[in-house]
Amino acid sequence: MIGAIAGFESRALLRSAQTWIIAAVLAIVFAYLFLQALETYLEVQPQLALQDHPTGLSGFLAVRYLAPLVMVFALIAPLLAMRSFSDEYRQHTMALWQSSPVSMTGLVVGKFLGVALVILLLVMVAGLLPAFMRFYTALDFGVLAASVLGLSLASLMFTAIGLFFSSITKHAIIAVAASVLLLVLLWLLGSAGSADNILTNVLAIFAIPTHLAGFFQGYISTASVAYFVILTVLFISLTIIRLDALRHSG
Repeated sequence: MIGAIAGFESRALLRSAQTWIIAAVLAIVFAYLFLQALETYLEVQPQLALQDHPTGLSGFLAVRYLAPLVMVFALIAPLLAMRSFSDEYRQHTMALWQSSPVSMTGLVVGKFLGVALVILLLVMVAGLLPAFMRFYTALDFGVLAASVLGLSLASLMFTAIGLFFSSITKHAIIAVAASVLLLVLLWLLGSAGSADNILTNVLAIFAIPTHLAGFFQGYISTASVAYFVILTVLFISLTIIRLDALRHSG
C-alpha cells in the first residue's frame, strides 16, 4: 500500500505543470551555477598552481557548485511537498483517507516517498553535470559522491519538514513559508554570539551548516548522516501523530 501511495503521489507531481516549471527553472540555475564555478576555476588556475596541494576540479565544483544548491533545494523541496496534505484538506478528501483501512503511517510514508523520488531525480540531474567533466579531465568521484549524498540527505529532510507543515494547514503557501522559516532558523542556529559562549556552541551542534560542510569537503561523518536521518524521521513522525490525532478526533 505504501508503494501504491508513493507511486500515485510521484505521478501526480510529474503530471503537474508546476513541477515541470520548477524543473525548467532549476535546469537554468544548475547550468548557470555550474558554468560560473567552472569559469572561476579556470581564472584561479595560476594561483592554484602556486599551492603545494591545490584544490582539484572535483573539490572546487563541490564547494562552488553543489554546496550552494542546498539553499535552492531548501525552497524547492517544501514547494513540491506543500500540497501533499493541504490539497486533501481543501478538496475535502482527507476524510476518505481517515475512513479507509490505510494507516496514517502508511499514508505519510507513502506521500513522503512519492515527493522524495521527484526530489532525488532533481538532485541526480544536478550531480550529473560535474560527472560529464570526466570526458575532459580526471575527477575525484569520491568527493562528488559525498557532496551529492549530503545534498540528498538535506533535501530529504527539507521534504519531511515541508510535509509536516502541509499536514497542519490547508493553505499551501503558509506551509511553504513556515517550512522556509524553520529552515532559516536551523541554518542560523548558533551563528550569533561569541565563539566562547557555551550556549552558542551547543546550538551550533544542531545547525545545518555544521553537518553539511564535511560532505562538500569529501568526507562523510556518521554523526552528520545521523543528524539528517533523525530530523527526517522526526518530522515524518510528527506528521503521523498530527494526522492520527485528526483521525481520532473525527
